[in-house]
This record gives sequence, structure tokens and C-alpha cells, in this order.
Amino acid sequence: MLTQKLLALSLAATEWVIYLLVLMSIVSIGLIIERFLLLRARAKGLVRLQRAVSAALKKGDRDQVENILRSDASSAAAVAYAVLQNLKTTKLDIEDCLSVVLSEEKLNLEKRMVLLGSMGSTAPFIGLFGTVLGIIHAFHGLAVNIKGGPAVIMTGISEALVTTAAGLFVAIPAVVAYNYFIKRIRTIIVQSENFTRFIVSYYFGGKKA
Repeated sequence: MLTQKLLALSLAATEWVIYLLVLMSIVSIGLIIERFLLLRARAKGLVRLQRAVSAALKKGDRDQVENILRSDASSAAAVAYAVLQNLKTTKLDIEDCLSVVLSEEKLNLEKRMVLLGSMGSTAPFIGLFGTVLGIIHAFHGLAVNIKGGPAVIMTGISEALVTTAAGLFVAIPAVVAYNYFIKRIRTIIVQSENFTRFIVSYYFGGKKA
């Protein structure tokens, strides 16, 4: 009895696997585009920012430095500005303050990355699950229509393999993008840390005032 119920459920669920993979593909592409644009904006113009800040520091104009940092959209500027403000208003030393701000920025950059990575790792298994259901459907069709012969099985299996291909179609771009973004985030964090230490060394000579 239980086997018959599971069989009926399997026959009914085959097509929905494709719909699920199509939905995952749309969400994955959206996440990839959104993360790419965000990371590009957060890493943009670091050389220009360094030159502008260096020129202001040489003039001794700290207000201009803070205005430059506040108006810039990069992670380096955001981290440096947050560290400077925290050093002014808290009792944290430079290392603790930098660690807190960098961890918060890293969390912001990694937002939704878990979802992208999860889709990249699970999509092949969902596709394989759809293939298994399709093969069950093919053999069930042969059992119902014995006269159909091998053609019934071949048609069913070929349709079932589509879900495996769809799973890989979702997984490959998601995994590639995930690995690229993780590496890009690490680079942004390192650049932000180095830039912030450069600013702090001018402000406090390596020590909190």
C-alpha cells in the first residue's frame, strides 16, 4: 500500500522538478547580477580614492579627508571612515576597532552568498532526483503499455535526463560565481584593511590619540 502511494506521488512530481529548477535558475541569475554589481561598486576607484585622501592628508585637512571617505561608495572608504569615527567616540584600540568594522563589512558583502552556494551545491541532486523520478515514470509506462516496447523506455529516459542537464545548468554558473565572489570579497577586505591602516597611521601615528 505504501509503495503504491509513493509510486503515485513520484509519477505526479516529475514535472514539478523542472519547474523548481527553472525557478532556481532565475533566482540564481538574479543573485549573481546583484552581487556582481554590488562588489564592483564596493571595489571601484581605490587608486583614485588613495590619491584624493593622500592629497588632503598632506595639506593636513582632516575634515576634507572625512568628507571624501563619507561620500565614497567603496568598502575601503566605508571601513576607514567607520574606524576613524569609532576611535574618536569609543575606548577601543586600533586593532579591536579595525577587527569589528572589517567583520561587519565582510558580513554585508557576503549577504545572500549562502543562498547562492546552496543552490550551486543542491541543484545537481535535485536534477538527479528528477531523473530518477523520470526513469520510474518510464518503466511504469512500459508496465502499463507493454506493446510500446523499448521506445517507451527510451523516450521516458531521454525526457528524464533533461532534469539532470537542467540541474547542471543551474549549478555550474552558481558555483563559478560563488567562488569568484568569495575571492573578490577577500580581496576587498584586504584592500580595505590596508587602506584604513594607511589613514590611521597619518591620524594617530599608529596609536590611538
